[in-house]
Amino acid sequence: MKKFMVGTLSAFLAMSLVACSNSASKEVSGYSIQKVKVKITDDPALIGGIGIEDSKGKMVDVKPKALYYEFKMKQQGERKFYQNDKDEIEAKIIPNEDLKKASINTVGVNVFDEGHEHFGTGMGIEEFNYMKKGKVDVHYDLGATVKNKEMPMAPSDQELKKLQKAARHGTLVITRNNKEIGRYDLETLESVKK
Repeated sequence: MKKFMVGTLSAFLAMSLVACSNSASKEVSGYSIQKVKVKITDDPALIGGIGIEDSKGKMVDVKPKALYYEFKMKQQGERKFYQNDKDEIEAKIIPNEDLKKASINTVGVNVFDEGHEHFGTGMGIEEFNYMKKGKVDVHYDLGATVKNKEMPMAPSDQELKKLQKAARHGTLVITRNNKEIGRYDLETLESVKK
């Protein structure tokens, strides 16, 4: 009986060690969102520029306006999980119904839908520092401020404010190598399930 108890206890301890080591090796490396800023901007330092060829063959900067999101983020987990994130991370906004409706009412299309061909989108990642803090930005073009044949003109600032007011009614989705690693509610900044 004593041998049976010692054998059972040994087997239990061995299984516990295996379970602990498996859960540690399967650690998912995610992020926490510390802060978000949302604004309408035409600042080329934030959203870049768009050059379009005019009728004379000359390049013209159409100075787009965009809905710009800036996320201050922190890496959760060991540094080894994040070594190549600058090249492998993608971020996008999935709008709730009211944000989608605000976009359609303001610029005529759902700018968050990748299937439209009217406006562009952009994303950037600032290097994460030794404290595992960094910045990710995402922007969606809303129109040009210079008349041209390619991109529609941006709505008035008053109209764009309506869109900005609804801009946090959605979800930030982060992917690594085309695999989703996190979803975050834009209003609460909390992680949410798919």
